Amino acid sequence: MSLSLLESLYAALLEARARRYAAGRLRVHRLSRPVISVGNLTLGGTGKTPFVELLARRLRFEGWKPAILSRGYGRLSPGVVVVSEGGGALVGPDEGGDEPVALARQLPGVAVVVARRRAQAGRAAESLGADVFLLDDGYQHLAVKRDVDLLLLDARNPFAGARFPPFGRLREPLSALARADAFVFTRAEGDFPTPAAIRTVREYNPVAPIFTARIRPAGLRDEAGAPLEESGLADRRFVAVCGIAGPEGFEAALAQLGLAAEETLAFRDHHRYRERDIERIRQTAERTGSSWILTTEKDAVKLAGRLTRPLVAVRLAVEILEPTFFPFLASRLPARPRAGATLPR
Repeated sequence: MSLSLLESLYAALLEARARRYAAGRLRVHRLSRPVISVGNLTLGGTGKTPFVELLARRLRFEGWKPAILSRGYGRLSPGVVVVSEGGGALVGPDEGGDEPVALARQLPGVAVVVARRRAQAGRAAESLGADVFLLDDGYQHLAVKRDVDLLLLDARNPFAGARFPPFGRLREPLSALARADAFVFTRAEGDFPTPAAIRTVREYNPVAPIFTARIRPAGLRDEAGAPLEESGLADRRFVAVCGIAGPEGFEAALAQLGLAAEETLAFRDHHRYRERDIERIRQTAERTGSSWILTTEKDAVKLAGRLTRPLVAVRLAVEILEPTFFPFLASRLPARPRAGATLPR
């Protein structure tokens, strides 16, 4: 059987699954709090984690009590795990997953709960006082009803070759674009997104609004999360380490900060660092005369305390370019509940 035929069959199975959820033949859970889903169509590379952080901060600013619901990809623990009650990470990445732990460290006042079944995570978050849920990486998690479905697309490569692995990075066929309530092209710069990319979106979804966003480095942090001055590190050699789906975005962030690594070690997304990996990093630093290690925030939670050289993480921030985005989001949510009010189940 040819690979293109296998891809076609796989796409047909995914489309059939989505139709079964839409028709009610597979159970969809309705949580008792409004749900904002943030997801993508490809395997990583869209800036989903800093985007979720931005939404959580904005919702808190507007008086909501958001909770992030995540699968906690890569964790070793079963069941429901409360990563944060709003006071910082309570568990490490093996128990809570790398991205949820990284978010918990950055978001005081925001609960983070992980579970394979996000409805179970939502019920746990309710008991922590949350009144709105952010469904992290939720586009393919059709078992939870959402009030707004945000689909992030990397403006430079939105459809990842329009093929499934190993020849592309699609998680669903392009027909899945029809489900989105809004699109956000991230890493929008210059000629990106292209008119062709926008035409493809409109072919499958003529009505959902399209927004654009930039992802930029927002400085460096030490292992404790304290800010560092780039100028104090720029003249010292370093090794860059990342375990993400799009390492080119990490390298672009370094260039924006005016930093050039002696060598970059790229691992697969959500990589769990073994002792042999730590030894490889140590040897690379020694061979290149590097005095510190630079990494991503989600890698930093897995590398902290394991290296003999100082570990520094790059903070990323998202800037949505259209001022109409947050009014659109507010229009899809119910009125914020008054203090002490009980939402109906």
